[in-house]
Amino acid sequence: MKHRSNIARIVLIACLAFVPVFGMAAAAEDRFPADHTSRIGMQVVFAEKDDSYKATYIPDVVYKTVGDRSLRLQMLVPGGNNGPYPLIVYIQGSAWMAQNLYSAIPQLSDFAHDGYVVASVEYRHSGEALFPAQLEDVKSAIRFLRANADKYKIDPNRVGVWGDSSGGHLAALVGTTEGLSRFTSSDHADQSDAVSAVVDFYGPTDFLKMDDYPSIIEHNAPDSPESRLVGGPIQENREKVQEANPIAYISKDKVLPPFLIMHGDEDQLVPFNQSVLLYDALKQANQNVTFYKVKGGGHGVNFWTKEVLDIVKQFFDAYL
Repeated sequence: MKHRSNIARIVLIACLAFVPVFGMAAAAEDRFPADHTSRIGMQVVFAEKDDSYKATYIPDVVYKTVGDRSLRLQMLVPGGNNGPYPLIVYIQGSAWMAQNLYSAIPQLSDFAHDGYVVASVEYRHSGEALFPAQLEDVKSAIRFLRANADKYKIDPNRVGVWGDSSGGHLAALVGTTEGLSRFTSSDHADQSDAVSAVVDFYGPTDFLKMDDYPSIIEHNAPDSPESRLVGGPIQENREKVQEANPIAYISKDKVLPPFLIMHGDEDQLVPFNQSVLLYDALKQANQNVTFYKVKGGGHGVNFWTKEVLDIVKQFFDAYL
């Protein structure tokens, strides 16, 4: 009997090896039935089978190497099996110095939960490379992400850029310099670095006019963030400064992506007028631009409110 039982067990295992997947799933449901027990006071919420609200954080994705320097992306990718998703390329402000790549992740994660791939970009800071290295790096990141669109569930036709402070400056430059070969490196040259929407939070836009309004920084000084970016005092390097000014590339001759500009009226680092100048230049060139004054907002202080982020979300929803 024992011998016969062993033969039966072997036959059963062999048969199970050929059971289709759906058969195994059905068998699992039979063995582990759903528990429908209810108790007084017990409450119920419903699961989402596709995990659409879930988001995954992918740290330190290397998108470019310059010499022995690896440049990284911090990525947030929506969960589930939906997609492809629109992409937001985020540029963390840092006065063009070394960035804290993680500081905006809590706020950016809300966009991943709402169905956006978000990539926070590291660029070479002004202590290791002068402008336009920073712009070249951001454009390289956009091309890298398009080249890896399938891997990260990105829709390459729906790409926006967003930055704050020096990141807002670079975001505005990305939006105004499409197609200019002098800012394009050779990596992923078959891909486009164009974007369909630009969000600029309190970014510098015309360096030579920053000291027209008071701030806690003397921007004309030889050691100011702007002077370090271009490699010398900005008033003595006007040609290089002009190359770094987003306003210099705005004209009626080309259609730029839609812009959303937001700036606090109590900003003590980048004068509010810098955003006024950008807004006026875009309006005069008949470009699509929306401008919000954040009443009582400083330079990132009392600025990142739910209302502000909802406006950004509505803007990207409209254009991506």
